[in-house]
Amino acid sequence: MADNSTHHLAAVATGIGVAAVSSIVAPQLGWEVIGIVTLSGYVGGLLPDIDDTQSTGFKVVQQLSRLAAIIVPSIQFVYRPTDLLLAIPVALFMVSRFWDVLSQIMKRGGHTHSAIAAVCLSLGVAWVAYLTVGAAAALPAFLASSTSYLLHLLLDDLDNTRFVETQTGMRPALTPIGRGRAVEFYSILAIGFVSFFALWGF
Repeated sequence: MADNSTHHLAAVATGIGVAAVSSIVAPQLGWEVIGIVTLSGYVGGLLPDIDDTQSTGFKVVQQLSRLAAIIVPSIQFVYRPTDLLLAIPVALFMVSRFWDVLSQIMKRGGHTHSAIAAVCLSLGVAWVAYLTVGAAAALPAFLASSTSYLLHLLLDDLDNTRFVETQTGMRPALTPIGRGRAVEFYSILAIGFVSFFALWGF
């Protein structure tokens, strides 16, 4: 298994890289958008390991999400009070019960190590980026998060010893759908669909 420092460094590098490309492609993006894109890349590189409550990836993402649950509603109140009704219940859930529920659903099921999870969970990251700094951050944040997520899985497989253990045996980390419990798979899909429609469905 690629060690934690490798995953953290790759996540930081991907976030910075995508943010740099975004600033070149869209020079009108503000510093706050570039910062959020960088952070989105970092978070995306840690998301595959949220199915392991003992991993540093889980702990870092958990703390960042709790911090976001405080910061995002504050930003909504100052800049976009119309979105506050959406931000407050999400924030309360993130601070109180989200990680307890998530850890029970995931439990090393294997679905977080898949391409579909990279898309769905990165849509969730993009939604948070949108709520934080606006629509301009949504697509770059999604690209940063999903790229970093897939890089994490590729690093796991290139290591040649990192395989996800499931009830049916060992399998590579990067698969289209993954294997595991149905509740985990449908929970990941739900995050993706809700985030997608929150971003572009209206």
